[in-house]
Amino acid sequence: QSFFMRESKALGAVQVMNGLLHLSLGGLLMIPTGVFAPICVSVWYPLWGGIMYILSGSLLAAAAEQTSRKSLVKAKVIMNSLSLFVAITGIILSVMDILNIQISRFLKMESLNLSKTPKLYVDIYNCEPSNSSEKISPSTQYCYSVQSMFLGILSVMLISAFLQKLVTAGIVENEWRKMCSRSKSNVVLLSAGEKKEKTIKMKEEIIELSGVSSQPKNEE
Repeated sequence: QSFFMRESKALGAVQVMNGLLHLSLGGLLMIPTGVFAPICVSVWYPLWGGIMYILSGSLLAAAAEQTSRKSLVKAKVIMNSLSLFVAITGIILSVMDILNIQISRFLKMESLNLSKTPKLYVDIYNCEPSNSSEKISPSTQYCYSVQSMFLGILSVMLISAFLQKLVTAGIVENEWRKMCSRSKSNVVLLSAGEKKEKTIKMKEEIIELSGVSSQPKNEE
């Protein structure tokens, strides 16, 4: 058995932990701290990404039993394939957010402000004071602290999504290899069965021909 088959329960637990981590970090990112929010928060990636990771991990751990049903195994493959694409999407969104906050500032998404609280006029994309000669004010210090907090959370989410990608990619590749090997073995068994049938038919034909050739001699 391969590593991914032996350690299915442990890898499923890793996926569930990744999902819970995404949900908790996404909750921190959704706290209204300013006018703008990261891209991943605007598209609700921490929510549906975390739920997807939890589901794929739970199915992987449940299908690890030898008595698991075929439908459960199929659901495991489908959910882990979807989770792989979600992890790739999470990596792209996290990298975009980190570059957007720290370097380019090419896309500014408005804060969700779910709690309907008054928005704080903090721009996480630009914390520099208007006049460079001015001293750093408390609001500027607050902006820098919020910016560094967002970068830290996004970095952890990026690492978590990358780990999720590695786990799901290995599981999906292993499952596809198993399917391909089963189909090849079925083809080999079918070809062997066909050969046996052909030899049996040839023997029957030889017996029939020998019987036909022996009949005239008996009549004489």
